[in-house]
Amino acid sequence: MTHSEHFLLVIYIWILKSRYKYFVRRNIPGPPPQFFFGNLLQLWNTPLSFTQIGEWTRLYGPIYGIFEGPNPMYIVSDVDFLHEVYIKQFSSFHSRR
Repeated sequence: MTHSEHFLLVIYIWILKSRYKYFVRRNIPGPPPQFFFGNLLQLWNTPLSFTQIGEWTRLYGPIYGIFEGPNPMYIVSDVDFLHEVYIKQFSSFHSRR
């Protein structure tokens, strides 16, 4: 591996690690992610992934964050919050997962 390839690899790893601080910087609870996989391994290793989501919801509350690989994803089970976002503020939040 050349010096420049090594440097790019270090930068890539640093960027990935900093992405996993997304929810911590915003003071949003959630399960700790694993490098590269985020929380996907925990979901894949659970026979029914919705049971893992339910367990995390009991543990972290109705709004928390998980990672699909390096990508942050909010989990929201607060009906009033969802109504506010999807109905009242639709123009600001359309076309999002």
